[in-house]
Amino acid sequence: MDNAIYIVFSTTPTGMGWLIRKATRNRYNHVSISLSRDMDTMYTFARIHRRIPLYGGFVAESNLRYQTLAGAAHVKICRLEVTQQQLACLHDQLEQMWNKRDEYIYNTLAAAASLVHLRPAIFKAHTCVTFVQALLAQYNLAEVCESDPPTVRALESRLAPWTIYKGPIPACTSDWGKDIYPSETTARYAVYTTARHFGRLALRVLAGGII
Repeated sequence: MDNAIYIVFSTTPTGMGWLIRKATRNRYNHVSISLSRDMDTMYTFARIHRRIPLYGGFVAESNLRYQTLAGAAHVKICRLEVTQQQLACLHDQLEQMWNKRDEYIYNTLAAAASLVHLRPAIFKAHTCVTFVQALLAQYNLAEVCESDPPTVRALESRLAPWTIYKGPIPACTSDWGKDIYPSETTARYAVYTTARHFGRLALRVLAGGII
């Protein structure tokens, strides 16, 4: 059994990904975590549907997200060894989050604030970076702290010693699995989900404030 987890930094082949890279001047704009070497499934916070860029939450990404449309994305993969108990706990934790995925939303406010290294925390809301940082800090891996700068560049620098691969994402699967990213959506659905997303975000800020 491979007692390790894999942190995947990627250049997502989307217009939003391109804008983020231009704004941050960093090669990679996204980060995910996989519990298996084949990376068939990667967990993160990201957009849920391909055509609705501002509606996001907790997702179980198929690596097909990075092999379609604009070609294969470039990735940097870091391998962190964990104990069998840590791996089992991580698996259970991610499964529990997946089963309650509608409770989790993308922290759009934190994504914007990360450009100036601020970290507004909102209940059950993350960016891809704060999510991975929180997991690594929780399991005391790679000396990652939740107080680290909430940027892909900072996390990438922290994990540099554990890099095992850089290049086009390996073609691993032909199955979208749990990932509904390519599903067709209507304009009405896009407006509804985007409005609902920002409404939920605002309500959480008003109810609990920004941590």
